[in-house]
Amino acid sequence: MRQTTDRRVLRTSPTSQSQSGFTITELLIVLTLIGILSAISMPTLKGFAATRRLKASAYTIRSLLTFARDMAITDRAAHLVVFDLDNGRCWLASSETFNPSAPLTSALTAQNSTVGTASPTNTTQNPITTTNTAQQETLTRTGGILGVPYPMEKGVTLVAMMTNHNGQTVQVDSGVEYVYFSPNATSEEALIYLQNTRNQIMSIAIETASGRVTVQQLASEEVETLGFETPQN
Repeated sequence: MRQTTDRRVLRTSPTSQSQSGFTITELLIVLTLIGILSAISMPTLKGFAATRRLKASAYTIRSLLTFARDMAITDRAAHLVVFDLDNGRCWLASSETFNPSAPLTSALTAQNSTVGTASPTNTTQNPITTTNTAQQETLTRTGGILGVPYPMEKGVTLVAMMTNHNGQTVQVDSGVEYVYFSPNATSEEALIYLQNTRNQIMSIAIETASGRVTVQQLASEEVETLGFETPQN
């Protein structure tokens, strides 16, 4: 007797396959974890950014002071760096146009002081030649930055300066002050303090004998000794 074997082909229904993916609950858990980690790391990131901006402002000032010293030596003429503490900015000035009794006005207009001397006396000259001549007469190593303000980074304050003009040491926390560099590389002793929103302070020191500029971030104990007020966030 022949026996037949039924061979059944098992077919898997599409609905029986395992479904891959995330449930709403799993997504909510992941988003919650991301939020917690972000909340934990955010103060650290803000602190890092504030410190970076403080250092950037300090090294910008150091570069400008060093440039003023080098230009004083090279051009054999005194140069200054003027600081506007109320508006948090500084700029390069020349002794030829700088007036200590009106430092803000004279320093900011220094970059335009040579415009009148560059005007041609012969009005019949070729306009192209006249323009080129004027540009050559006004183009100097400092002409492009004289009187151009350099603002502090966001959240950084020019909190105070200590200067020594004519042998008299003065500390100011507002108004306009300056640092002077003579053609023989000497300077007037000065200290500049920068502060950020986290009450971190960096000092910029200028030596008298050499005009050398150094930058240092102060320790918390030194900051407390100085007694500067903590800025508002």
